[in-house]
Amino acid sequence: MSENVLLAKKPLVRYSQKTVLIIEDFTEFARSLRGMMQRMGSKNISLVYNGEDAIQACRERKFDIILSDYNLGNTKDGQQVLEELISFNLLKTNSVFIMITAENTTAMVMGALEFQPDSYLTKPFSGSILKSRLDKAIHKKEILSPVSQLMNKKRWKEAISTSDELIQQHPKFRMAFLRLKFNCLRKLKAYDKALELTTQIVNERPIPWAMLGVGEIFYAKNELTKAADLFTDMTNEFPMVIEAYDWLAKVLHEQGRPIEAQNTLLKAVERSPKALHRQKLLGDIAEENDDVDTMTQAFRQAVKFGKNSAFSTPDEYIKLTKSIGMQLKGNSDADRSKLIAESETVFESLDRRFKENPTVQFRSAVAHADFSSITQDEQKMQKYLNAANKYYNRIEEHIGSKESIEISESLKHLGQNELAESILEEAVEQYFDDPDFLQKAEKLTTNKNLIANSKKANQLNNKAIESFRVKDFSSAIDYFSQASEIAPNNVNINLNHVQSLLKRAQSSKNKNNDLSKAEKILSSITKLSPEDSRYSRYSELSRLTQLMIQSL
Repeated sequence: MSENVLLAKKPLVRYSQKTVLIIEDFTEFARSLRGMMQRMGSKNISLVYNGEDAIQACRERKFDIILSDYNLGNTKDGQQVLEELISFNLLKTNSVFIMITAENTTAMVMGALEFQPDSYLTKPFSGSILKSRLDKAIHKKEILSPVSQLMNKKRWKEAISTSDELIQQHPKFRMAFLRLKFNCLRKLKAYDKALELTTQIVNERPIPWAMLGVGEIFYAKNELTKAADLFTDMTNEFPMVIEAYDWLAKVLHEQGRPIEAQNTLLKAVERSPKALHRQKLLGDIAEENDDVDTMTQAFRQAVKFGKNSAFSTPDEYIKLTKSIGMQLKGNSDADRSKLIAESETVFESLDRRFKENPTVQFRSAVAHADFSSITQDEQKMQKYLNAANKYYNRIEEHIGSKESIEISESLKHLGQNELAESILEEAVEQYFDDPDFLQKAEKLTTNKNLIANSKKANQLNNKAIESFRVKDFSSAIDYFSQASEIAPNNVNINLNHVQSLLKRAQSSKNKNNDLSKAEKILSSITKLSPEDSRYSRYSELSRLTQLMIQSL
């Protein structure tokens, strides 16, 4: 009996049954880590020496234990590796990720902890310390596993009840289970229960994740003043909890306080500068505040730290060249050559990184032409305008709403009004349900009927959605048909139309017409990129349509 209790308290980890991945760019230390794991009994150990190979290894199999150095030379760093493994679902529920670093500067430590590895080790360390950290992390993951597995299957209510049961069996892990329970309540949008849970925890002890939870729920309930106060308290009481700064900046910006939001993000990037999303947000808000110096520095950092990241986009490159152009308008001759040279290097990097994407090449050419007009280089300006027209004819997907505004503004500045209007017309047809976009588009377009027609299409779409909600599918189909006459290429209208047709076909005696029309509408959607958030819905509706046709 006592022996069983002892084993329950100190479970033996069977390392011989665990698959291990070591990510380390220094061969000698990689071998040292392998030796430590072998002495624990590990037999199945893989070694990789850079971040790219680490991601590929995890695509091929999911490891039980990952030991990753933070600094991996000129490739992805450990923070980027962990971010991608989480985002691309390349970790098992019970996978343990240990971050290792030789440095202990604040920026390095905060970067290493940004995506919450299971543990963190500073070199040098012994095999016994590594084993102790692994034992604890593995044991915790195994205890939490039943709930984590239910959450992976989106069975939120079962996960909550299982959490309540397991808290009684494992009181030591009460807070970990309560954190999972909070996440489930948030997914269910049970905000009152989630707030009650986190408030109770905070009243017991001001635990950072629970305080963040309280603030998140205030935000979800649109109680922005309470959220701002809570996150402000957190930044004062827990200045190293970077997520609190992110949330505070978000709330302040929504409250119409962009300067305070910018100052908040400046504090965050000072502590943890390598987070790509944070630098980009800082740059965007600085642009809104007409703070060109901060905008330039933020996007310069975003380009630098996004060099090896899977989450780098063309935006930071183009925004950096835009901010440099803004600086050039008021800079001395001594600065001009340096800034122009930097911008040309950024354009080269952008074109090289996204050379297979016509949309990006189009954006780059327009931005480059706009930049050349600022530097008064007429020859380059014409060169890139010609390139822009060439790339525009190759585009096979819808240009995003923000990108359409950015491109149209530049083209208008360059006197290319016809192309600018063409892009605006296509964008308005796609994004008429976005009021912020529509407001910007209205200021740019000279087509007086464009905005009026888009508002009419939006009204019809909303009526159709309401009819669908009350299961009046025939009325929904009628409204969607009218909306599609105004905006025949709008993806959302077309997908909604198809879904209504499929719903009516399920209970109709004459299904042929509805299914035939659904198939025709789906075949007309030709400019939807697989990267578009709507693509998965398009694929599922296509699959269901074909299944229903085959069953006739």
